[in-house]
Parts: sequence; structure tokens; C-alpha cells
Amino acid sequence: MKIENLRKEFLKILEENKEYKEYCLRLLADFKNFKKRKEEEMESIKDFVKSQTILKFLPVLDNFERAMLIEINDNNVSSIKKGIEMIYKQFLNILEQEGVKQFSSLGEKFDPSKHEAISAIYSEDKEDGIILDEVEKGYYYKGILLRPAKVIVSKKIKKEGGDENG
Repeated sequence: MKIENLRKEFLKILEENKEYKEYCLRLLADFKNFKKRKEEEMESIKDFVKSQTILKFLPVLDNFERAMLIEINDNNVSSIKKGIEMIYKQFLNILEQEGVKQFSSLGEKFDPSKHEAISAIYSEDKEDGIILDEVEKGYYYKGILLRPAKVIVSKKIKKEGGDENG
């Protein structure tokens, strides 16, 4: 009788184990489906945000197209230049709305964390590493460096004898 009770108890435990296993498999399948749904939702949100950003740039594109249709003559060069400047400001304004900030580096000391030196010019009156020109401006996105500024830096000419002080 004791063995019979143990056998019944064992079969009961096996049945419970089977039920738990099926439950865990259903739970795992539900989780995989949930994860897939969330990934699809995230992609959809990303696409929506991208489309809204692109939509902001379409008026800039329209203005460029209108500018390209203008016949250039001696009488309208300054107004065309003014129009291009307006489009440039419109473009920068959209970038700023999106969290992109342009920075200028002229006259600053070279900082490798935000500048990329592409050339050096020897100078007697400037100390080493002063930014003389920007080939490309640098940009931050929400405080994080998006693109370093490409710059030309000064390189101090050393006086003969190695004495730089005079």
C-alpha cells in the first residue's frame, strides 16, 4: 500500500511538472510575441519621428528649388545672395529645433575632443595650437559631439638656438 501511495504521488508530481512546463512554454511564447510587438512599435515610432523631421526640411528644399529657377543678372545678385542666406538660416533653425547646435572654433586653442586638425600653418606671432581657420564647422547634438570641427591650427616657428622667449 505504501508503494502504491508513492506511485500515485509520483504520478501526481509528474502531471504537475508537465503542467508547469506547458505553462512556462506558453509564457515564453507570449514573451517572444510581446518582444516582437515592442520592436515593431519602436520601428514604427522611429519611422514616424524621421518622417516628421524630414517634413520640417521640405520647405527648405522648396526654397532652394525656387532659388534655382531665378535668372541671375547684374540687378538681382544681392537679392539672390540675401535669399540664400535666408534659406541657410531657415535650415539652421530647423537643426536647432532638433537639438543640433553649430559651434565656431576660430581663435580658440585646439581641443582634440572637439576639433580635428587637418593642417598647420607656421606662425611667428601665434602660439602652438591656435585655430586659424575652420574648413568645416563642428556640431553638437543635445550636448554630445556630433561632428568635430575640421580646423587649421598654428604652429609656432621656433627661433634659432631653441630660445622662444626673445
